[in-house]
Amino acid sequence: MKIFRTGYEKESFLKSFLLFFVSIEILVIIILFFHYRELSHSAKDSLFLEMKNFSYTFEGEKFKITLEKNSRDKEFYQLYEDERFFYILVPIPFVKEEVFKIYYPKKLFYRQLKVYQEEVIIEFLVSSSITFFISLLFSYISINPLRKSISLIEEVTKDIIHDINTPISGLLINLKILKMKHKEPEIDRMEIAIKQLQLLQENLKALTEGIKIHRENINLKDIVEEELNLYQSIYPYIKVESKLENVEKNVDKIAFKRIVSNLIGNAFKHNIPKNGWVKVFLDNKSLKIENSSKPLKNPEKVFDRYYKESQRGIGLGLSIVKRLCDEMNCNISFKALKNRVKVELKF
Repeated sequence: MKIFRTGYEKESFLKSFLLFFVSIEILVIIILFFHYRELSHSAKDSLFLEMKNFSYTFEGEKFKITLEKNSRDKEFYQLYEDERFFYILVPIPFVKEEVFKIYYPKKLFYRQLKVYQEEVIIEFLVSSSITFFISLLFSYISINPLRKSISLIEEVTKDIIHDINTPISGLLINLKILKMKHKEPEIDRMEIAIKQLQLLQENLKALTEGIKIHRENINLKDIVEEELNLYQSIYPYIKVESKLENVEKNVDKIAFKRIVSNLIGNAFKHNIPKNGWVKVFLDNKSLKIENSSKPLKNPEKVFDRYYKESQRGIGLGLSIVKRLCDEMNCNISFKALKNRVKVELKF
């Protein structure tokens, strides 16, 4: 069962998760940092009070005592530290030159602090685990509006498919009648435009109804040649170079035709205004389509549903192509170079 139906759902989920999780984690780290620092200060304060109480009775073995020369730079009953010890200075009654130095090893003190560190780390891990699961839940809930929007788009798409089916059929019937009575180039161009409209309709059907594959042995050259001639007639100013071999494969004819129509159509539609070119090569191993093109902003997203580099189209063509290729176990690759685009379909 797929958790995300589209790449946009996945992207929205990951961004929401990272934003929420990282924000809370930073807050947790800050809180635990101040908590540990407070524990450290409390431990020093506690050590100082114990030393001070010890100075009244000198009972117990926790602290050591030594004599030290009195220094006017240091005050009595204040916590000091050097490289090895924490200590306080205590005055000796009726003696001015010397004082008691009560000290405690730092390594023992930091051993106690290590226990606090472990407690803080455990608190961090527990809070991070809770934050992780809350972030997952929050992010999953946050993509619901996006899912509803996509569902609404799909419902509208189904209605559009149903509504345009009748006028397309009517146009095709009337065009056939016109072709019987008249032989005008305008009629041929109208027929080409309707075929493009049918391709869009088929793409929309695949989006809403899924894809069913029925394999048969067909000559791929016939389909490639037909689609290439169709788009060449629409874009006569684009230079075409082709080398097509007779190749027979066991594939779904309708699916393969839609793949070829989308790929060749894109090569012509998204070409450059002047001195554009398209190259098509077909052999037993692969179909290669290469064309001149403007630089692409995000070539890694071309197979994502609804993604498009320009204002033309609705961003479905290559998404449908990828799905059809996956269903027929074909490998498709897309390369965008500085001034050209190359698509290869391996059989």
